[in-house]
This record gives sequence, C-alpha cells and structure tokens, in this order.
Amino acid sequence: MSQVILFDLDGTLTESGEGIINCVQYALEKLGKKEEHPENLQCFIGPPLKEQFMKYAGLSEEEGEKAVVYYRERYTTTGIFENRLYPKIPELLELLKINNKILAVASSKPEVYVKQILEHFQIADYFTAIVGSELDGRRTEKAEVIEEALRRMHLEEERDKVLMVGDRSHDVQGAISCGLQCIGVAYGYGSREELEKAGAVYIADSVEDLGILASPNDEETTENVESVRNIIPDREKVKKSEIPETRKLEKEEKEMPEPEKKKKKFRYSTAGQIWRLIYPFLIHYGATLLATIALYLVYLIQAGGLQETASAGQRLINSTLYVTLIGDLTAAMILYLFYRKDQMHRKEGFSGTGKAFVWAPPVIWFSVIILAIATGQFLNDLINGLHLNDLFTGYSEVSEQAFSGQPVGLMILVVGIIGPICEELMFRGIVFHRLKDWVKPQAAIVISALLFGIYHGNVVQFFYATCMGVMLAIIYDKTGTLWISIVAHIAANLWSLFGSSFWSSLWQQIPAGMLCSIMIEILLCVIPTYWLFGYKRK
Repeated sequence: MSQVILFDLDGTLTESGEGIINCVQYALEKLGKKEEHPENLQCFIGPPLKEQFMKYAGLSEEEGEKAVVYYRERYTTTGIFENRLYPKIPELLELLKINNKILAVASSKPEVYVKQILEHFQIADYFTAIVGSELDGRRTEKAEVIEEALRRMHLEEERDKVLMVGDRSHDVQGAISCGLQCIGVAYGYGSREELEKAGAVYIADSVEDLGILASPNDEETTENVESVRNIIPDREKVKKSEIPETRKLEKEEKEMPEPEKKKKKFRYSTAGQIWRLIYPFLIHYGATLLATIALYLVYLIQAGGLQETASAGQRLINSTLYVTLIGDLTAAMILYLFYRKDQMHRKEGFSGTGKAFVWAPPVIWFSVIILAIATGQFLNDLINGLHLNDLFTGYSEVSEQAFSGQPVGLMILVVGIIGPICEELMFRGIVFHRLKDWVKPQAAIVISALLFGIYHGNVVQFFYATCMGVMLAIIYDKTGTLWISIVAHIAANLWSLFGSSFWSSLWQQIPAGMLCSIMIEILLCVIPTYWLFGYKRK
C-alpha cells in the first residue's frame, strides 16, 4: 500500500450529513426555495457548494454565491457541530501512524472549517497536512485541493507514493486527474456503484476494511483489517440523536473510577514505569562490562597468565574504543528487540500517542544535518569560551586516553556510527518514548535529555549532551522517525571529531572571529529549524 494517504473529510472521516443538510435547507428557505424532503439533499455532501446549489436549484452564479453565504451563516455557529466521527476512525488513524503512514486531509470544505472539525474531534495531530478550499471560493475543485496537498508535502514528483480515500465520485475523479489511485468508502454518502463507475481501485464497506491501508504488501492485509476490528470492543452504531463519538468516549472516561483511569492510561505502576526507564541503561552498562572482562581475559592469556596483569591492563586501557565497539554493538542488538516490542505494544493500543514516521523531502534531511552540526559547534565554542575544559579536566583526560593513536576508521565506526545508533535506540527510541507514555512530551524531552547528559559521566559532556539531547528529542518527536535523530547524532559526532577544531582555527586569525563564528552558527541553527518546523505550514 502507498506510503502517503489523503483522506476526504465528509463521509469518510466524519458523518457530517445532518449538519450539511440542515444548513442547505436553511439557505434554500432564505432564497424562497424551501425543501421539505431533506433526503433529497444528500447530493450536497461532498461536492463544492456553489456549483451544487446552482445545479440543484437552478440558481445563477450570483444566487449560488448568496446561497453559500446563507449556508455558512448557520454552519459556522451550529451546523459544524452537527457532526460525528465514524466509529473506530481514531483507532484506524493510530494504526496507520504506527505502521509508518503519512496522513493528510484533502477536502472541498473550506480549510478553516476542516481544521476546526479535526481539532474538535482531537484528531488533527494525526495529519501532516490539512488542505481545503478558500472562503473566497478558490480551490473548490477536488483536483485543485489534491494538487495543493501534494505541493505542501513536496510530493508533486512522488505521486506513486500517494493514495486518495473518499466516498464520492468527485473524490475518485479528482484523484485520477492528479495521477493518483483512489479507494472508495461505501459506508459514506456515495454508493458502491457510483464509486466503481468513477474508477475506485477498491471499495471499503466499513472503517475496519480500511485496515488494508496499513499494509506494506498484500500478505498483511487481513492482519491489519483485524487490527482495526480488535483495537477496542465493538460499540453500537451511533444514532443521530446521540452525542459525537469522541464526546461519548470523554464522558465514559470521566465516569470511570480513578484507579481504572490510571490503569487505562499507564498500564504500569510508578515503580514499573521507573524500572522500564532504568533497565535499558543496565543493559548497556552490562554489555560494556562484559566486553571489558572478555577483552581483558584475552589480553591476559596472550600476555602469559595472571602474572602479567599490569601488561594486560595497559593494553585494555589502550583498547577503549574496541571495548566501546563490542559493548555498543551488543547493547544495540538487545535494545532493538525491546524497541520493536514497544512498537508492537503501541500498535495494539499501548498507552501513549507516539507519532510515527513522517516522510520528508531531501531538504529536511539536509536541514537536520546542518542543525546538528551547527548546534554541536555552538556548544563546543561555548564550552571553550567558558573554559569548562580547564575547570573540569575529566573529559579531556578521558578523550585523550580513548582517541590517542587510534585508527581514523575505528574512530569513525565507533564514535561516528555505532555509538550514535546505540544511544538513539536507548535514549530516544526507548527511554524518551516510554517517558511520553507516562508524562507530557515537554517533560519527556527534558528528562530524557538530562539522563542523556548524566550518562556521559562528566561535567563537560553533561552540558554538551544535555543540550544535544533536547535537540535530538525534539527532532525525533517532531518527525516521528528514529532515523532522522540517528542521522543528526552521527553528523554531530563526526563534526566534533574532524570538523570542529578546523572551524575554530579558521576564526582565531580574524578580529572578533569568535563572535562572528557564533553568529554564523546561530544562523545555521535558525534556518534549518524553520525548514523543520515551518515547512508544513506553508
């Protein structure tokens, strides 16, 4: 299945017919064309309003525009809330995000209303882009909306990765005209025949059937359909007289006893949550300890036995990078198993609402690399400017001992690649994500960064690693992919090894060079930050 999925709103995510029909009746009555049979107004759900008013009531373009004004007169205050999510839509969206799908909304409804509705039902955060028409009547055709969604996500040249989901023929036709395939939903306001005739590649009879969207291949289709069916117990279908599904769930949670509420949210006691944060460190520490013991025994045997402990000990000190390599590789393999287990638990409804992989164009990856390098260089300059290495000599001694005389290739492998992968698995993939299951994301970012700093074991690296940990956690939380934080970590470490000293030496020969260097570094932090956090809002 496609990596990027565009959803229609009315009739696909939300059952909005009641509000739309009531507002159409209101507008027609204001125009002196009262409609006594609301079932005849189903055709207004989905298509652009002005054109549909003109077609249905034989209005001129000017009268059609007036009808839209009357429609919105009621819709903005009342009709927008005569609406409900289809049952299990939140569970479907959660499943798709966990399975690394990028979601967006492409609706002919005015964008301001689309955002308001998604925020009202608390599902806006699932979507990378939310696109609709303009209030002034521009961009009402479905194809125009889809093209705008592709533009905002920088996917104009990647159409084969994108799939549309909608309930009416104009959704299908709009997708086809943009070079996309479309899945039709027969539980909405269009019939199976309408969707098939328009060219839908598949018809979903229920929200559960959309579980196929989570599948990377056909073999997983059945499994993913069942995932949506089984995420929560079946509920009775919502009647028009009932409150919206999300409000119903909120009411149920408020009425739930406090112990049950805690169980539902955390699933672990406080001691259990703390243990889940501690044992990844014990795994890494244990792997490093075992690597140290194993290598020491090898050197001891090679040296001729127990009488040569001093010689074996010195060789071990000179082999710090080899110990780190073995320990990090071993720990990374074990930690990856726990990381995958956590991901599977979340897929089954585990506590927390972690985001999933968000695809980004090359400029975003490039921005991450520049941000990581600039942040690392800024922190190194700050450490040098504050003379922290002179005040706290522990780091200088450790780095001199570890790196002196070591092969460049080994330093690149251990410090530049394996180390960042292991640390990102542990600190962002496991610890940060588990903190998010327990506390607010902002607190999780700070706590995980502090733990990252403490784990480095000296004052200088505590300062550097804590600040970098905040940046890496924010990047991971924003993009939802561990790969981006790994790439950022690798870039920062490699720059510290081979680029930082060269950069600093360039500015030492220039008056006020340090100030200029810091200003450039700040600029190189700000620009990538804009691309990372601002590009989706274009």
